[in-house]
Amino acid sequence: MGGIDDSFISEDAEAASVADGEKNSKPFYQKRTGLRYAGLAACAAVVLICVWAIPALLNTPQINTTHTTDRPILHWSEQFSAADYFKYSTDADNGMSSSIAESAIPYAESRSFSDKRAWLEAEGVIPLMPGHPMFNCEANYNDDGSIYSVVFSWHSRNEVYSDLNITAGYQEVEQIMDCIFIELDDNGNIIEPSVTVTERDGVQIVAEGNEGRKKTITFLNESGWYQIAGSWNDSYEPMVILLDWIWANPIDFSRFPIEAGDHFTSIRLEQMPYAFENYIPDFAAFGFIEETNYLQLKNGIPYAYEGHFIAHAPEQLVKDGRYYEVEGWTIIHWGVFTNPEYYMLDMSLGELDDLTEEMVLSRFDSSRNQFNVSFTWDGILISIYSNTALELWEVLASLQTMR
Repeated sequence: MGGIDDSFISEDAEAASVADGEKNSKPFYQKRTGLRYAGLAACAAVVLICVWAIPALLNTPQINTTHTTDRPILHWSEQFSAADYFKYSTDADNGMSSSIAESAIPYAESRSFSDKRAWLEAEGVIPLMPGHPMFNCEANYNDDGSIYSVVFSWHSRNEVYSDLNITAGYQEVEQIMDCIFIELDDNGNIIEPSVTVTERDGVQIVAEGNEGRKKTITFLNESGWYQIAGSWNDSYEPMVILLDWIWANPIDFSRFPIEAGDHFTSIRLEQMPYAFENYIPDFAAFGFIEETNYLQLKNGIPYAYEGHFIAHAPEQLVKDGRYYEVEGWTIIHWGVFTNPEYYMLDMSLGELDDLTEEMVLSRFDSSRNQFNVSFTWDGILISIYSNTALELWEVLASLQTMR
């Protein structure tokens, strides 16, 4: 993995890397693999530990004892400001962070409800978020098909970077993933993080993090367990807007039966060789060797495709993933998307027939030494990353000639 040039990761993953590596923005073939990458680090500063069940870790199921603090418990009132929820929440300002091994995924399978945003808004399940054009909703299920958790997430990438999400589940708090910063003193002793606990309508709300850092609001009430999370760039206000919404509109989990969600699977193109055959060029004819390909199915129907093609490197090195050792290698990452996300479509240069060499060259990113090109082709979005302008244009020009 260390040899993969990150400049050729798909746009979704590229966007996610801007801040804290949001889950919702990985390439589709990485989303559901279930693989987790872990590292161990020893330091005398801050260690980021991701665990399932902070309550389980502390051997208690009660959310009001999830964190301890010598600060008083605040009592909510109508005059409460968004910042008040984070009044005592502080994180270490310096130090390194690293993740250590996580537990296995605690649910059996997932379904997507991302295409149902308008319906969820109309039904009052989620609030209107006009400043967040990207939306995802995923429901996770136990072996018996019962709900484990539902995750809503909203994203913005243009004028303001924002990642907001709500995770909701039944009272199985010990199975919900939570991430906390653990600070070590000079002697290696754990200093518990500072949090703010607010009592509202008899329920204790735990807020962690502060401005410029990832932050969470967590609570458990009679309707379920909830955690609202915001990125480093999100202020307190939108998080509390989501809190107030959930407070007034608890999630009705019966709206998310497993049979109603979209089922996404990932296979090799060889298993369905005719999928998108008219939208994937014959790269071998241009001297390129296929490194990888991934085909995503939505309810068994081809939905998206991504492939990496390498030139000017021995075939064996390409198969071994070591082509980067050869000077002068080139790559074309070719993506086919039947339902592209908002920002992918926003970057489109237009229709295939309208492309010119000058338009392609204008998409050169000098900081990454690559070309980011996307266009529509019979209503399908083609998204390309490449480090070779001439070869890329040769492929595109041939497609125009064939039409």
